[in-house]
Amino acid sequence: MSIEKKRRSILDFHHIISLALAALTIAMIVYYGSLPVSYDYKVGSIAVSDIYAPRTFTDTYETERRAIIARETAEDIFVKSATVSEENISRTKQFFDLAEQIRSDITKERVTNPQLSSVEGANRLSRLVSQNMKKNIPTTSLVSFVDMSASSFPFIRDKSVAMAELLMTEEIGQDDLSTKIQLQISNFKAASPSYSSYADSMSVVLNSIIEPNVIYDETASADAAQNAYNAAMNDPVIINKGSRLVETGNMIDDHIYRNLVDLELIRENTFDLVILLRVLLYVAVISICLLFYLNSEMVRKTSIDTPVFYMLIVTFLIPIAASVYLSELSTLFCIVAFFTAVCSTYMGTYNGIILSLFNFTFMWPVYYFNTQTLFVNVIVIVFCAIFAGKSARISSNAALILYPTLAAITASLCYGFLNGATRDEFINAGVFALVGCIASLVAAVGLSPIYELFSNAASPVKLIALSQPGQHLLKRLFMEASGTYSHSMMVANLADSAAEAIGADSLLCKVASYYHDIGKLEAALYFTENQADGINPHDSLTVMESVAIITAHTENGVRLAKKERLPNPIIKIIDEHHGTTCPGYFYYKACEDAKSMGLQPPDIDNFRYRGHIPSSRESAIVMLADTTEAAVRSKKLNNADSAEELIRKLVRDKIDQDQLKNSGLSFDDLEKIILAFRQIYEGVFHERIKYPS
Repeated sequence: MSIEKKRRSILDFHHIISLALAALTIAMIVYYGSLPVSYDYKVGSIAVSDIYAPRTFTDTYETERRAIIARETAEDIFVKSATVSEENISRTKQFFDLAEQIRSDITKERVTNPQLSSVEGANRLSRLVSQNMKKNIPTTSLVSFVDMSASSFPFIRDKSVAMAELLMTEEIGQDDLSTKIQLQISNFKAASPSYSSYADSMSVVLNSIIEPNVIYDETASADAAQNAYNAAMNDPVIINKGSRLVETGNMIDDHIYRNLVDLELIRENTFDLVILLRVLLYVAVISICLLFYLNSEMVRKTSIDTPVFYMLIVTFLIPIAASVYLSELSTLFCIVAFFTAVCSTYMGTYNGIILSLFNFTFMWPVYYFNTQTLFVNVIVIVFCAIFAGKSARISSNAALILYPTLAAITASLCYGFLNGATRDEFINAGVFALVGCIASLVAAVGLSPIYELFSNAASPVKLIALSQPGQHLLKRLFMEASGTYSHSMMVANLADSAAEAIGADSLLCKVASYYHDIGKLEAALYFTENQADGINPHDSLTVMESVAIITAHTENGVRLAKKERLPNPIIKIIDEHHGTTCPGYFYYKACEDAKSMGLQPPDIDNFRYRGHIPSSRESAIVMLADTTEAAVRSKKLNNADSAEELIRKLVRDKIDQDQLKNSGLSFDDLEKIILAFRQIYEGVFHERIKYPS
C-alpha cells in the first residue's frame, strides 16, 4: 500500500508535449537518414559512377528469370493408361482371331482349289487387319501365321497374348516400346527354340499393333511446371550490402534498372511518401513503448528535474542526428555511447541501459538494420552504463572510456570471426569501433561540466565533490555552527542507511543531509545545538519572534544554496525537509501563554514552516532522518529499543500530518527506514569497555 494519495508520474503535460515534438524530430531525422540516394537513370542510360547496394536485398529480376526458366524446362508428366493397356491386349487377341478366321477360310477353299497359296491368305489377312484394326502389317510377316501348323498356331497365339499382357504391366513409352518387345521376343526364342522361326513375324505383329501405354498428363505437367516456378521464387537470389550493381560507364539495362527501383534508388522526386509513412509508424511504435517505460515504477522512483529532463532529450537526439552522417562512413561508430554515459550518470545503470536501447532502436533504420551494428552497440551500452552509473563512488573517466572501448573492439572482432570476415574487414571493424567509442565517450566526459552548468543537476561526480569537508559551506558550518554540523553528519548517516535499504539515491540523501540546515548559518546561536554556557537568545524574544527565526532557516537555506549554486535536488530537499510542520515547542508555549491570559489558542498556521511537503523519496528520507536525530538527541535516549519506539511515533506523526503523501514511499519502505535507523542507533548506543583511570 502506498502513502501517496495520487500516483506520481514523471510525465507532466509539458513533458508529453516535449516528447511528442522530440518523436516528430526523430522521425524526420530517421526519414532523412534512411532515404537512399536517388539517381535520374532510365533503361539505356550510362552510369556516371559506380553504384553499390546500400543494403542486402532480393534480386527480383534474376529470381523471376530463373523461375520462368525452371517452369519452361520442367519435364512433362506421362502416366500409365489402363485403357490403352487393355486396348493393346484386346488388339493382340483380335489379330489372332482374324488370323484364325483366314486360316479356316484358306483350309476350306483348298479343298476345291489346291493351288491356293499361303501368300494369298496373308494378303487377305493384311486387308482384314487394315479394315478392322486400322493397322498396316507387311504381308511377308503374315505368311507364317497362315502357313503354320494347327498345333503351332494356338501356342504362338498364347505366347503373343502373354507377351502383350506382360508388356502392359510396365510403363512403356514410344522410345522404349521396340526395345521392350525385342526383349520379350529374345526371351521367347530362348525359352522355345523349336518355335524361333516364328519370332520375327511375332515381333513385326507386336510392334505394329501395340501402342505405348503412357499418355501425357496435362494437369500434372502444369502442376509440375508451377511447382518448379514456385521453388525458384522461394529460393530468391540475394545481393549482399556493398555489392557493386553497376560500374562507371556501363549501360543501365532492364536487370540493373529493376534492382535500382527495388532499392528505391530511382525516384521521380526527393520526397517519398511510402518511406515517410514507414518511418512514422516505426517511430510511433517505439515512442509508445518508451512512453510506457517513462511512466513505469522504475523511472518514477528516479528524481528528474525539468532542466535534466530537457538536457536528456537533447542528448537523446544528438546521436540520432549524428548517425545520419556517420553511418555513411561505417556502421560501427558506437555513438550511442554518448547518450549512455550521460543518461546513466543522472538516472542510474538500469535506466541508462533501457533508454540507450531505445535510443539505438530509433537510429537503427539509418544503418539499414545491420545486425553487426546491433550486436556491438548492445555490448557497448551495457559496459558504458555499468561504469557511468556508479553513484557510490567516483568512477574513473579513464575506466569509463577504456572498458567500453575494449568491449566495442572485442564485440566487432568476434562478430567478424563468427561470420568469416576477411582481414580487411577485421581491421576496419576494429578501427571504426575504437575511434567511434572513444570519440563518443570523450565528448560525454568533456561536456559534463557544461551539462551540470545548464541543468544544475546532482550528478554523482558533483555530489561527491560537494561531500568533501573542504567545501566552502561545510567549512562555514563547522566553524560557525558546530552543533548543526554534528547534527548534519548524524542525519547523513541515518539518511544514507535508509536510502540503501529502500533502493533510493543514497549519495544524494547523504550530501543533501550535509547541507539541509545551512540556513541556520544566518542565526546559528538561536538554535539549541549551537548554544553554550546556558545562554539562550530566545529568552529575550517573544514566541512569535522566535518562531519567525526558527522557521526562516529553510528559506534562508534555499536562498544561500541558490547563491552557492548547489544542485536543484539538494535545494528542493532543503526546502522540503520540514515540510509544512511547525516547531512543537514554541506552539505549545504559545498555547500555554494564551491559556494563562484566558485567550483562545493561536492559529497553528502562523507557526508552520513555509516550505513544501517532500516530493521525492530522498526528500522524505532526509525529513525523517532530521526529525529522528533531533528527537533522539533531545530525549537523551541510550538504547535502541526506546529509540525505535520514538522513531515509530515520529513516522506516524508525519503520516498523520500528510507530510509523506507525495513522497512515493510505501508502508514497506517506511518499515525498512525505521529498521535502518535502529541499526544506526544500535551502533551509537553499544557499550564500550571501560578503561582504567
